[in-house]
Amino acid sequence: MERGLGMDGPLNSPNMEQGKKFLGSLFSQEGQEISLIGEGISIAGTLNFEAGVVRLDGHWEGKIIGRGTVIIGEKGLLQGDLQVSKLILSGRLEGTAATSESTYIAPTGKLFGIVRTSQLVIDEGGILEGESQYLGREEPATSFS
Repeated sequence: MERGLGMDGPLNSPNMEQGKKFLGSLFSQEGQEISLIGEGISIAGTLNFEAGVVRLDGHWEGKIIGRGTVIIGEKGLLQGDLQVSKLILSGRLEGTAATSESTYIAPTGKLFGIVRTSQLVIDEGGILEGESQYLGREEPATSFS
């Protein structure tokens, strides 16, 4: 995997080109704002953001809601609910993920709970333990029930 795509480690799937295309499309817009919640930081509450990229390498307990992309790094942990456009999961999510565009679970990613999305990619080694629900392109990824 090329550096700078915000992923930890290489894609190990047999179809590496598809993974590169998928991840590359996330960062095709120049000048995207990137917010970092670093390793060793623990936060409880709700994060609302309009656009851009939020990278979580620490521990978040609560909700993350936005119209952009969330990257949960290898050491990142979200315990709660997520409602965004795109999710790249290399760490751990315990709860509900609702994405209006896509969810990508990397080889080190673990999702325990429910994912609602119109596109789900689980790379070799990635874990989804729970339930997945397909959303049509026109359906909004709303509600955490």
